[in-house]
Amino acid sequence: MSNTQELAARLLEARRTHTLIDAGSVQSCVPANADEAYVVQQLVLDKLGGCAGYKIGAGSATAVPQCAPLPATRVFGAAAGIRAGDYARIGLELEIAFSFAEDVDHRLSEQADEVIDAIDTMSVVAEIVDSRFDAWPDVDPLLQLADLQNNGALVMGDTRPYDRSFDVSAPHVSFYCGNQEIFQGVARHPAGDPRRLIAWLVARTLETGHSIPARTVLTTGSYTPLYIATGPGKVRGEIEGFGKIEFEIR
Repeated sequence: MSNTQELAARLLEARRTHTLIDAGSVQSCVPANADEAYVVQQLVLDKLGGCAGYKIGAGSATAVPQCAPLPATRVFGAAAGIRAGDYARIGLELEIAFSFAEDVDHRLSEQADEVIDAIDTMSVVAEIVDSRFDAWPDVDPLLQLADLQNNGALVMGDTRPYDRSFDVSAPHVSFYCGNQEIFQGVARHPAGDPRRLIAWLVARTLETGHSIPARTVLTTGSYTPLYIATGPGKVRGEIEGFGKIEFEIR
């Protein structure tokens, strides 16, 4: 068994048993680079029932983005809520996701402006941040990337037609878990304009000869600080002038 296969097997076992991995026990399996981490992602995804979307992120307006697939079994409508017992931890982040009305393939230009103009919908979403490693967040970044970039689930809120004029770089947002205010105010997206992440993913996908199916959910990183929920409660988020999300942690 190769190191990538061994790491994928350990990550799948952690998901199946809801147990955490001692990061020290997989040091021999740390990916050598991002490409190896992406191979591990695909091995994990192949056993989880397919892909419903991607999370894409970048630490600054000039940083090279990274991405991870979202397992179809872990993308939910807000009405379904989430079960706390399904996660080792429940980190909450408020984001905007986008989608295309048609398959993204060689017919779509790789020019960023044309990719962005082809976006069809935008959604208010909350990412459930979780990790299969016990020492998280003090874990090698390449292990985190292999672990679907710490994705636990994605919860979908209001969806509307894409509005090119909406200020996605600095919207006014509010985010609460129960009575706890997580964030309130104008939020600056760490990647600058998050739509550049969509253009990057499309270019990367087309370069590899693959496509992105229509209505694939493409979420683009958090507007809010990470908040770890400690028990059941109602999560409420709003992006002013755009939409809301509300769901229960049970």
